[in-house]
Amino acid sequence: MNKKFYVPACLIAIFALLFSHQTALAHESITVGNYEIVYGWVNEPPVAGQLNGVEIFVNDTSSGTEQPVEEQIIDSLVVELSYGGESKTLTLEPVFDAPGAFDATILPTIAGLYTLKLSGTVGDTPVDAEVELEEVQPEDAVQFPSGAICSAECGGSNSRMANLACCVAWARGRWAGHSCPS
Repeated sequence: MNKKFYVPACLIAIFALLFSHQTALAHESITVGNYEIVYGWVNEPPVAGQLNGVEIFVNDTSSGTEQPVEEQIIDSLVVELSYGGESKTLTLEPVFDAPGAFDATILPTIAGLYTLKLSGTVGDTPVDAEVELEEVQPEDAVQFPSGAICSAECGGSNSRMANLACCVAWARGRWAGHSCPS
C-alpha cells in the first residue's frame, strides 16, 4: 500500500480516539426546577478507610444551557450523608477555580451503600431528594500486596493497630515468633 494513505488514516484514527472518549464516572444527576445537581464521591471507587469526599455540581439550566451557580445560590441547601441509621450533616465548600462545584471531606469507615439526602433550597427552588452514592468498597478490594500475610503471622488479631505493629515488625525482619502486641 501507499504511504500517502497511511498518514491520513492514522491521523483520522488518532482524532477519533481523542475526541470520542467519554469519562466513566459514577456521578449521577437529579433535576430540581431549573437546576441540575450532579453528585458523587470525589475519589472513585470509594474505599472504606480512605479519605474521600462528597461532591456536587450545581448548574442553572433556565437559559437552555448549563450555567454554574454562584456559592450563595446553595446557601440554604442541606446535605446529609447516612449509613445504617447514622447520619451526618456535611458542610459544602466551594471547589477552588471550579464554578458551581462544591465538596465536603468525609472518611467512609464501612463498606456499603451510603445515602445522600439533599434538602432546603437552591435559589428559590425547594429541594427534597434522597439518592444513593456509588457503593463504598472494602479495603481489600484495592489492597496490594495483600495484608493477609501480616494477619496470619500475627495470629489473626482483630486490632488494626496490633496488625500494623506486627506488619512493621515482620517487614523489618524482627519477627522472631513472638506473639502479637495487643
